[in-house]
Order: sequence, then C-alpha cells, then structure tokens
Amino acid sequence: MASSKTVYVIDDERMDRKYAKRIIDKSQLFGGVELFEGPEAALAHIQDGGPKPDLIFLDINMPPITGFEFLEMYGREIQQLDPVPAVVIVSTTVNPADLERAENFPLIRDFLCKPLTLEHVADSAALLDERAG
Repeated sequence: MASSKTVYVIDDERMDRKYAKRIIDKSQLFGGVELFEGPEAALAHIQDGGPKPDLIFLDINMPPITGFEFLEMYGREIQQLDPVPAVVIVSTTVNPADLERAENFPLIRDFLCKPLTLEHVADSAALLDERAG
C-alpha cells in the first residue's frame, strides 16, 4: 500500500530516472515520485510549491554541478524543510573518496551503487521510519 511520502530522483541520465521511477512505483512504498534532470530543477520545484521530498535519491556525477556541490550550496535550505528529507546517494561506482566525502554531509543517510533495486528502495524507506522514531 502506497504511503503519502514523496521521493525525488535527481539524476542527469534519463534512462536511470525512468528505471528508478519504475522500481519505486513497483515497491508501492511512496505516494509520489518526482523526477529531475538536475538539482536546480528539484530546488525550483520545492520553491514553486511542489510536494516536498521525504527522500531524495541523488546522483553525484552530474553536470554542471555534482550532487555534493548541490548539498554544499543548498544543504541549509534542505535542512529547513519539515520533515528534513533523507538523502541517499546513488552512483555507478562506489569510489572510496566519494564515500569519505559523503560522511561530511549529515543529510546523506546511505550510499548506493546503481541500478536501484527493490531492496534499495525498501532500505531507503526504512530510513524514514528511523527518522520518525
């Protein structure tokens, strides 16, 4: 049964966004899935009154700004959302330097290797339950 929670997928690769949406929809754990080609579009969507994310799947390797740069620039604004969304990094590779860098961001709750799976989505949804508890 779908919840009222909203998940954002921020990824510059169109096929990765479409695949992520299909997996998230199949999980039936979220009421809404919003897809964005870049972080600026996601932030503009929030500022324009769009549904706020409970969870953000964020790719790190995106031009013109990376997922990390997005969090550096807009982390404070994201932390002011109520509730504060959980950010899960998704990447094609797990680079040890990226893992280390992710530890510097309190918003980042997990780091996953693409492609997104039903298990990834379920584990990420559980992070929201932990946040509430």
